[in-house]
Amino acid sequence: MNFVTKMKQKENIIWALGLSVVLCIVLGVFFDYYYDLNDDVLMKDILAGVYTGTPESRNIQMLFPISFVISLFYRMLPALPWYGLFLCACHFGCIYLLTVRLLVFFHKAWTKAAAVLLEALLVLTLLLQELVFTQYTVTCTLLAATATFLFYTCRSEETVKAFFTHNLGSILLVTLAYQIRSEMLLLVLPLICVTGLCRWAAEKPFFSRVNAAKYFSVFGGILAGIALSQGVHMAAYGGEEWQQFNRFFDNRTQLYDFLAIPDYEGNEAFYESVGLSQSEQILLENYNFGLDEEIDDELLLKICNYADGLRTKQASFKATLKKAVENYKYRTFHETDYPWNGFVICMYLLVLFTALLNRRYRYLWELFCMGVVRTGLWMYILYRGREPERITHSLYLMEFVILLAMLLWECRGWQRKNAGKGAFREWAPQAGFMGFLALLGILCIGGSITRVRNEYGRRAELNRSIEAFKDYTKENAENFYFVDVYSTVAYSEKMFAGADNGAANYDIMGGWAVKSPLSAKKLAYFGMESMEEALLHRDNVYVLVRAKESEELPDLTEWLPDYYAGKGYEVSLLKADSIMVDGKEVFYVYKIEKNEKVQVRKEGV
Repeated sequence: MNFVTKMKQKENIIWALGLSVVLCIVLGVFFDYYYDLNDDVLMKDILAGVYTGTPESRNIQMLFPISFVISLFYRMLPALPWYGLFLCACHFGCIYLLTVRLLVFFHKAWTKAAAVLLEALLVLTLLLQELVFTQYTVTCTLLAATATFLFYTCRSEETVKAFFTHNLGSILLVTLAYQIRSEMLLLVLPLICVTGLCRWAAEKPFFSRVNAAKYFSVFGGILAGIALSQGVHMAAYGGEEWQQFNRFFDNRTQLYDFLAIPDYEGNEAFYESVGLSQSEQILLENYNFGLDEEIDDELLLKICNYADGLRTKQASFKATLKKAVENYKYRTFHETDYPWNGFVICMYLLVLFTALLNRRYRYLWELFCMGVVRTGLWMYILYRGREPERITHSLYLMEFVILLAMLLWECRGWQRKNAGKGAFREWAPQAGFMGFLALLGILCIGGSITRVRNEYGRRAELNRSIEAFKDYTKENAENFYFVDVYSTVAYSEKMFAGADNGAANYDIMGGWAVKSPLSAKKLAYFGMESMEEALLHRDNVYVLVRAKESEELPDLTEWLPDYYAGKGYEVSLLKADSIMVDGKEVFYVYKIEKNEKVQVRKEGV
């Protein structure tokens, strides 16, 4: 077999590998890669050993199996940015897999080249922001979408074993997606199920024992992967300390993400009943609750129940549902989710048109089912009032990829029916939808690139002060610094710029890792028992806060002395230093000075 023949047999792989590598390099050169949120940065810090001094196998947000594997790489080669490499490998690995399968539907070299160029255009138009500013929720969805695309476009094997083996890759991708972000995978699981039903409907005959066994074997494999992952995760977090923290974590998530912290004014009776003073309630408002040891899982549960009751009184189920419906209608047809919403609407129309042209009327009920499921998912997130872009864009991504699989499947059916009737007739639907999507991409890509450029510049400017603060803490390694939460909330870190995985001598005063066993381990690593005690009694422990705080938040120099006064201590905040950028103060460094004990320390709630 000569070289040309070998290359011909591997051409789909070569095209896919070339596209993935080129996109990865181009985006890295022109934009570099960021962790999208400070949450992602903290996950990386936990895995890398920056948080506790040792790479941790439990990073709280991911399931144990995958976080354990990533932490092993950090233990072996701690200087490398393994978490960033893992996320990028998932992203461009999915693009590779999608491209290999996509090119199966194109036979000539020039059609394959056109398909690859169109895919590159769509990736840059729709996914540029998500690839440059990486967030593990989107990574989860991209893996799930790839698995669903591969499953829908798979061959119709005759035996159950061959069908299951052929779709084993999809099962593993869904399992990995669940381990990365279980909540997001469960959210898109109904879309995976309806896609499986639609693919099953293409089998002839539909109602047969063999076909039922084939499709239920794949779905059973997915459920087994999810169950096994969850079982290992629960065993790893089965200790009493972790169980207590998980309760705290769930209550904290419910309070901050789906409810609202009741104001102290007007709710004094409730706060007095649970033993929370106004100075302690302020810690909840400014997210620095890690300072108070008395704010635990039971107290947060009481606040959640009370806040939920207030919400129910303020807005009925009917009123909340009506608002969600109006929001859903608006987002579907307006610029809020541009250009995702426009592309998805066009995909529905293209699939419907091609199916009717092909006289496959089962797509009428299949698209209806897709519409019902997607509406249900959107209403779920809108009713709960939690719709950040990482979730909404993920839903659009999942839907777009599924519709693309349906469109390709229908175009193949048209080609088979019209084989030998002329190239124009045979390829007309495929050429039509490719040209239409290319036109949409050309019209929208400029806006996508502009948004990413603006966001990239904004993040670089915002991060300057945080980078200065991190450099300051390294230069003063003998000290430890507790940082006001909202002073760092806008921070996002570059994935591959000067990775430093040494233990960090600072921690934020709140957030989702505080009060966890990892938080306790970090404090112990630096010789501290608690945040409150260390700030009060340790000479080398300081508080960091942005020089210009939000006017909507209480001033740290006011609430921190008030908090300690409520605990029985009179303290003063002394400005020990400041951190400068371009000659301007960007952070203040405060030292807490204890004056005298003014009252008996309050007992626990």
